[in-house]
Amino acid sequence: MKAIGSDGRARLVPFFKCVCVYFAAGGGASVTGAALKVAPVLCLLLCVLLRAFAPTTTKHQRRYALLISAGLALSAAGDALLVWPHRLEGGMAAFAGAHICYMAAFGFRPTAPLSALIMLLGAILYVHIVSPPAHLSIPVTCYALLLGGMAWRGSAKAGPQRLGSLLFVLSDAMLGYTLFSGTLPHQQLLVMSTYYVAQLCISLSALELPREPIH
Repeated sequence: MKAIGSDGRARLVPFFKCVCVYFAAGGGASVTGAALKVAPVLCLLLCVLLRAFAPTTTKHQRRYALLISAGLALSAAGDALLVWPHRLEGGMAAFAGAHICYMAAFGFRPTAPLSALIMLLGAILYVHIVSPPAHLSIPVTCYALLLGGMAWRGSAKAGPQRLGSLLFVLSDAMLGYTLFSGTLPHQQLLVMSTYYVAQLCISLSALELPREPIH
């Protein structure tokens, strides 16, 4: 895997700055709060798009980067929607779309059946533990299965997306717990820090992608 160059590292600086601003300023159910929350993911989206359309990018790299870009764009939409609690279902739908894009990027080889089984059982157990309200039972179950599917594919082979996909599961698991079951100490810090690192790692998998797919 090709290491990210100095230009690529420089392009990530706005991401880290936006993360710092978000945690310093705090969130809130407002347009400003949504903008602060979305800004880091938009910075990653720009980096991946620049990678997709770089002159040296191969067809394989471009396809992968564009799928990751679509996932980041849908994630940004989900971030904005989740700032307002009454838009939870819309936010879940946006993130479900992001997970589908990520799965398409990661591919389905190797199959990693044991990982698939673990993620499936984990999703089922998680929905049982958090016990979402009746009207959200089916959407939350479907979302948990998609999230587990994304983690299954992301963790199937080596690369920064492996850590990213697993951290995404951790972040969403904590978020779901705070939404439906209880509270966690420093929950915003825990949920959002693992989420931003997850998206960073997934983005790095596009920025550091080898020239041809490895099966």
